[in-house]
Amino acid sequence: MSRGFTILVLLFAFIHFALTQNLPITAKSALLADAETGEILWRRNPNLRCYPASLTKIMTAVLISERGNLEDWVIVPKDAAFTGESSMALKEGERVQLKDLLNAILVRSANDACVAAAIHLAGSVEKFVERMNEKAKELGMNNTHFVNPHGLHHPQHFTTARDLLTLTRYALQNPTFQSIVSQREIIIAPTNKSALRCYRNRNKLLELYSGCDGIKTGYTVPAGKCLVASATRNSWKLIAIVLGSQDHFADCATLLDYGFNNFVRLTLAERGEKVAFLHIPDSTPEWLWATATDSVKVIVPKAKVGRIKSRLMQGNLKPPIRAGEIVGEIIWDIPGASIHKVKLAASHNLDWSWKAKARFWSLRLLSVLVLVLLLLRIAERKRKGGRRA
Repeated sequence: MSRGFTILVLLFAFIHFALTQNLPITAKSALLADAETGEILWRRNPNLRCYPASLTKIMTAVLISERGNLEDWVIVPKDAAFTGESSMALKEGERVQLKDLLNAILVRSANDACVAAAIHLAGSVEKFVERMNEKAKELGMNNTHFVNPHGLHHPQHFTTARDLLTLTRYALQNPTFQSIVSQREIIIAPTNKSALRCYRNRNKLLELYSGCDGIKTGYTVPAGKCLVASATRNSWKLIAIVLGSQDHFADCATLLDYGFNNFVRLTLAERGEKVAFLHIPDSTPEWLWATATDSVKVIVPKAKVGRIKSRLMQGNLKPPIRAGEIVGEIIWDIPGASIHKVKLAASHNLDWSWKAKARFWSLRLLSVLVLVLLLLRIAERKRKGGRRA
């Protein structure tokens, strides 16, 4: 067995161990991931199709934010007023702003608000659901199918933890969504048919877990307890997802603890950052700053941080070199974990040194002189040959 193959086997063994390390998680499907890159740090059956319950409302909120005018006034239709389960007690004919419905959807988990917003935006719940499935396909959520905008049980309404990670990372790019899901409490102004409404966020981790800043709870009997939770510490955001859990808050807290306690996020290079100083003979000057062509951010097991090695691979470089020209790459090796690399670009133009130029032109001049002498000799021989004839 070759050494390279052995290292590869050990690498995959380490990754598998890290991703599947036994944790006291009750959920039948779960994962923990870096919010920025989507890198999964722990998983259990991430592709298992599950009922999402009210986690459905993440997609509903995305469409409302993207395709609706949040200042619009919505007249609540009869169909919305009689939606069951969790609600904000909307009444038929009530006049509510779309932004208030969005807040109630994400904080109160109001099913009636979902129906009212869906009909307002698409004309019917069915057409809105078509848009939900179109958006899921657009995002690459290939194991997801929606039947309604709120998540009340239907056997053909399903998704996976991996697809929810894709959706959540996308949703968090929207500042409005990110702001709402982080609120512990919302207040909705009085309407023509209701007094002031005040709701506490159903995501108890916002109060119980340090750094928690979202996102959404869900529950039905067939789905079990579900939760997508995010937390940020030292500017690093993690996303925990549990489906079919017995204790969704405890499960997500365990996952987040595992991430923050065992891993660290490092920035090895920023795009455009000067990361290498290259020696280029025969140039002026003889040294060239090289910049990273891309950012390199990695999640590293804390035990591996002190063992990171880097090496510079410099091309066979000769002047002139133009700014932006690829001049090499840096490779980082995290033993037993991962390998990362980034190409390097010249930060500025680099020309020949005056000595190199003098040597170059001297050689060119010498070559020309040799050629002239050769031609003169040939001409002389032809002339002499002509005389003898």
